[in-house]
Amino acid sequence: MKSIGRVAGVAASMGALTLALAFPTTGTANASTPDQVTFTWRGYLTAGSCTIEPGATWTLYSDGTARLDATVSSLDDDDAWLMWAHLLDERKAVIDDIRVYRSSSTKFVKNLPSHARSYRWIARGQFDPAIFDLVKHMSLGKHC
Repeated sequence: MKSIGRVAGVAASMGALTLALAFPTTGTANASTPDQVTFTWRGYLTAGSCTIEPGATWTLYSDGTARLDATVSSLDDDDAWLMWAHLLDERKAVIDDIRVYRSSSTKFVKNLPSHARSYRWIARGQFDPAIFDLVKHMSLGKHC
């Protein structure tokens, strides 16, 4: 499981601030404003025969909603990407998991019917808005 950090305190006049951190298989960059924070995975994420391409993002909003934007593929037909998004504090302790929007499930699923295609994955999630300011890192559990 890889984790990434959050950049805090961006002035409105600065726009989005980017910070690059190197991790073994996935670099990362983040941008934040008082109302949202974006976690970006710079490297490939793989599980079994499934892959998420670099540039996948989770954006968290202060109202407790979240949005995933990723491109996924598989080397096999009729596959599925399963993912759990963990929200971590400054010590990288799990404080919450993002739930599928309007659901109690924390498992996000993207079906991948054909190995010959890439699929854009836009997903909505939710979390307790009271913890927004505590979230400093994210990590992903994944399975294919």
